[in-house]
Amino acid sequence: MQTDRRRWDDRYREGAYTRRPWPSAILSELADQGVLPPAQGARALDVACGAGRNSLYLAQLGYRVDAMDVSPVALARAADTAISRGVRVNWQCRDLVAQPPLLVKGQYAVITLIRFMLPEYARLLVPALAPGGLLIVEEHLQWPDSSALAGPQSERFRVAPGDMLDALLTVAPEAQAVHQYEGLREDPDGASVALSQLAARL
Repeated sequence: MQTDRRRWDDRYREGAYTRRPWPSAILSELADQGVLPPAQGARALDVACGAGRNSLYLAQLGYRVDAMDVSPVALARAADTAISRGVRVNWQCRDLVAQPPLLVKGQYAVITLIRFMLPEYARLLVPALAPGGLLIVEEHLQWPDSSALAGPQSERFRVAPGDMLDALLTVAPEAQAVHQYEGLREDPDGASVALSQLAARL
């Protein structure tokens, strides 16, 4: 745990992701399309939130947000940004792999897991969704030449095509995918990325 925390702390101290203040495209697109559950009074969870770009966006939409990450340096930056934007987020420092969260059943209308490999993500997160809740997951996708793309170079930190949906349906056969995409996209900073995206309603 300490090695992983130190590695991420060092990255954030060196300025990682300071030029990425915008929310993930999948999240903002679903919001624009009216797919997100009503925000007022509803709770949202941002897993592996980093410097909080998606947590802050959800809070600005009106959700009561819990946000978890291994790096206290990232969370400190996120908390400063929250103050400057006049929003409130419940920031929690946690190693999500070594100490998976124990979540209350049915407490969240929205759960996001963006570009972080969490083993058994569906088993851990699905029970915490409220009826009609939305699970939004985005991972780096295995690609023939990932060296030309942004993101991890090791296949170990990329998912195979179809893996995320298969894992979800194994845990929740009743889940309905409202968005699914696998392929190349371009981030707002111009970086090319291979992504597996899934948004499912329970």
